Amino acid sequence: MKYGIISDIHRIPVSSVEIAKDMLMEQGVDKLILNGDVGDRKESIPASQNHLGSILTIVGESGLETFVQPGSHETLLAFGPVIDHFSDTYPMIDTTKDPKSEQPDHDLVFLLGSDFLCGGEYEMGNEIPSGRYIKTEKGLLQFETLDQYMHAIQQGYRQGAMQYANMQDLRDLVTDPDKTVVVCHVPRKFDNLETAVDVAEFGEATEDFKLGEQEIQKSSIFPGPVAEQVIQAGYPVTLKRENRGNEELRDLYTELGITKAVTGHFHESFHRAHDLNCNPLPQRQLTDELFWNASCLDLGAIGILTVEDNKVAYENLKLHEHL
Repeated sequence: MKYGIISDIHRIPVSSVEIAKDMLMEQGVDKLILNGDVGDRKESIPASQNHLGSILTIVGESGLETFVQPGSHETLLAFGPVIDHFSDTYPMIDTTKDPKSEQPDHDLVFLLGSDFLCGGEYEMGNEIPSGRYIKTEKGLLQFETLDQYMHAIQQGYRQGAMQYANMQDLRDLVTDPDKTVVVCHVPRKFDNLETAVDVAEFGEATEDFKLGEQEIQKSSIFPGPVAEQVIQAGYPVTLKRENRGNEELRDLYTELGITKAVTGHFHESFHRAHDLNCNPLPQRQLTDELFWNASCLDLGAIGILTVEDNKVAYENLKLHEHL
């Protein structure tokens, strides 16, 4: 089985999604996976929905079964209704509702969202039960449908909302670790800056300060390119380069015996692939262990995951090399 992997689309032109889809189909992939940061936030919810709809139309017209998962940027109203529509129109699977796909020789297990949100509302963590929540002055109010969410907004209750994925759900989803591939936008924590999939370059505020009308607290995090601009403007921010994967996810993967995981999220580490000890792995070679930052389409990077008899192999593709 061959899966084409696309993630971290962000602001790249929608035409690049079509190029990526065509490249993957030319390589003979059987299915597609969109692993988070699928669209980009626009000036309004309808504009964001239309943008995501354009992307899903391109992917849907491939005719391939496609798994779609939110990452750090998707909001409930810009993502939920759109994937609901397209999953009725195309062979498209909303992994927020169907987090496991069982195949004869392997299981795909999906863990939605991110532990570091960039305006998104799909959060992954370890603190509250999985579900959809409205944030109110009195605390979290759980809801089931987006209609209920809209009603809460109309009643003035909303101070924010989220769909939460508790990583402990993996305990029930992972029934055979040796044949399981976890697909999560966010990688687990590693401890190697040279080869690991979770290396990030970012800025950290060294003290409280005001940026325009926004109050910035000490230790606030800025993405790398933004941090450089803020530093050049003279604000108290320092650049850092660290392993920023999720520590709780590392511990859980270790306990459950997860040795194969496909991720994205950290653009600086796209196309890195290694084993449990961060030893780099060659492409197109079947292995029992694989941690792979598979795609950052915003930088022209996509990938192919091959699964065969409980083993996996990866292949990195770059759009500019195939144009």
